[in-house]
Amino acid sequence: MKKSMVFLLIAVVGLVTTSCFGPVVRPTVDFTWCPDGSSGLLGYHFFSQSTTLPGHYITTFDWQFDDGSSIDDYYHDVVHVFPEEGTYFVTLVATDDRGVSGTASKELHVQPAALIRTWNLTLGFPVQVTGEVENWCDNTLPTVTLKAKFYDADGLRLTDGTVVINDLEPGERAAFTVKAQEYSSRIFYATVAVESFTVDCPEIFHPVPM
Repeated sequence: MKKSMVFLLIAVVGLVTTSCFGPVVRPTVDFTWCPDGSSGLLGYHFFSQSTTLPGHYITTFDWQFDDGSSIDDYYHDVVHVFPEEGTYFVTLVATDDRGVSGTASKELHVQPAALIRTWNLTLGFPVQVTGEVENWCDNTLPTVTLKAKFYDADGLRLTDGTVVINDLEPGERAAFTVKAQEYSSRIFYATVAVESFTVDCPEIFHPVPM
């Protein structure tokens, strides 16, 4: 009889414990990203889409970028510049006001959003660089700024030149011409590169404290 009472008591306690506390429900963690050319050519803007139980809210976001750096803060979204091209695993740990955390990791192939495919220097007057630039990302690039630097035979930088390409669609190529701001017969060679770009990424907005 005593054994039966003990088993019954254990069963009741177990029932009460399950009904009162139940399993821990962790936040549902998710995030997306867009290239961000405001901080560097390998910059990306990450935006959390994480949620938790009704009546509760996410308090901290711990972003880990697989390159030895992380950002632990109160922001939905952050900008991070990767040191080089390659494949990275980005991890987000979101913790809510109950102190309960959830985690999500995604693979990201980091590469420039815009690439100069070909270019050629024309000496004489005007001195200019002509070529073709391509949008490598999945979003429209409203602006792509290209900068050319012009040097003499000894490597002394004589002058620069810039041009802005507008509304470059994904996969689209556009011809460009960058003229030297100042003419010099000493110009011997040049370099040209993507200096910055903007991205049409509607789900991304400026960081807002949570």
